[in-house]
Amino acid sequence: MAELREHQILLIHELMYQIKVREVMTTPVVCFSPTTTFREIQLCLKERKFSGTPITDNGELVGIVSIDDIISAFDHGLIDQPVGPYMTRKVITVAQNYSVIAASNLLEKFRFGRLPVVEAVESHKVVGMLTLSDILSHLLMAVNSIAERFEREESVPGSITRRPNDTLRFELVPDNFDLAGLASTEVKKHLQKCGINPAIVRRIAVICYEAEMNVIIHSLGGYMEVQLLADRVRIRVVDEGPGIPDVEKAMEPGYTTASEKIRALGFGAGMGLSNMKRCADHFSIRSSMEFGTEVEAEVNLNLEAVGASTSPDISTKSREEPLP
Repeated sequence: MAELREHQILLIHELMYQIKVREVMTTPVVCFSPTTTFREIQLCLKERKFSGTPITDNGELVGIVSIDDIISAFDHGLIDQPVGPYMTRKVITVAQNYSVIAASNLLEKFRFGRLPVVEAVESHKVVGMLTLSDILSHLLMAVNSIAERFEREESVPGSITRRPNDTLRFELVPDNFDLAGLASTEVKKHLQKCGINPAIVRRIAVICYEAEMNVIIHSLGGYMEVQLLADRVRIRVVDEGPGIPDVEKAMEPGYTTASEKIRALGFGAGMGLSNMKRCADHFSIRSSMEFGTEVEAEVNLNLEAVGASTSPDISTKSREEPLP
């Protein structure tokens, strides 16, 4: 039972990184202008059972009004006044191309009931609204869909074959969060089609995702190769730098060099390398400040090795020669 629960948690964790805000958000958005009165907004929120609404001017987000703002307006006799001078102007938003894990972290950090979704990071154009309920509902549907698909695949005998020596290669682009999680998702789908044990597939998916995100967040770009051999899967990730100053320190859980902006978006928690190490049967990392970083991980495919990641073979070092 404990193992099943752990697998369920891992599945939901993977989905939250893969699902984008645009897939979950509510549209169209009910917006008001700064000249709208608190009373007008209060009547709308009461009717639609919203906890807040964006304030826009010529389509651009300029503020937000919440239930708390309306209560304060009642207390101070401002209920029939325009909201413009009193609305909250520093609005926390989330871009539609970010993962729902980033959005959920913002909701948790600031204790918000809802977040305005904007078209892009530097944009003020509101394209949706997002609540924790939106995220949970979508996750529930996604989990049910996956369960149904597995049931269909398992009911068709002989429908899956393994093809040893398959190699998948993905180019990884720095700072491109639109593509975040795409490579690891493709690897997971391929391994599932090849009939790999689901517990092993999940471990490989975690390694690939964490490696992919490290390159996107911290490097100048690189690539990931995933090779399916007869008895194991080998993952090799190479980036173009700037390298890791202290590899041993970087392997410590929670250690991160990610910027505050990246951490606020739900990334760069400092668990990437340690998660990869935990899920691998063999793990090595080599890094040079001049030539970049190379990570190699292997996961055994035999069922007896499913629990082998509790004591993996680990090698970490810095080096000065170029990466191959």
